[in-house]
Amino acid sequence: MFRAFRQRLAERRHQRQIAAITLDAARTRAGRGAAFLDDADPGWAARIDPGRLELADGASCVLGQLHGGYRLGLGRARILDLSSAPLASASPVELGFQAVRHLGEDVEDLDYAFLTRAWRECLDARQHASPTLPVRSLSSPTHG
Repeated sequence: MFRAFRQRLAERRHQRQIAAITLDAARTRAGRGAAFLDDADPGWAARIDPGRLELADGASCVLGQLHGGYRLGLGRARILDLSSAPLASASPVELGFQAVRHLGEDVEDLDYAFLTRAWRECLDARQHASPTLPVRSLSSPTHG
């Protein structure tokens, strides 16, 4: 009887985790990752080709395009530092660089699709941002 109860609890937890895989959750995670890169590597967004972006592909994902491969990018971006313990706040999943993997292949594929869309939105916002203040030429007249 206790075994059946534990199995039901595990199944409910599994279903809640699957339900948490949404586009909004992917946007939140990608936003965290983009903010991380803004601090770690200013101007990173200009070096990403959104048309080639595919989070499930280690060469075409954000870190892959920036650093030549996903795994290499984890170290170069200092998300994982193998010289010491990884930072708890720098989880590749929580930063939107990697899909949740323990929920099954279909859920992982869906999470990667959501993450790709969310990262494209982050890129679009950064690549098309206009400066907040117009630049004035020193030689242009300021009075009419």
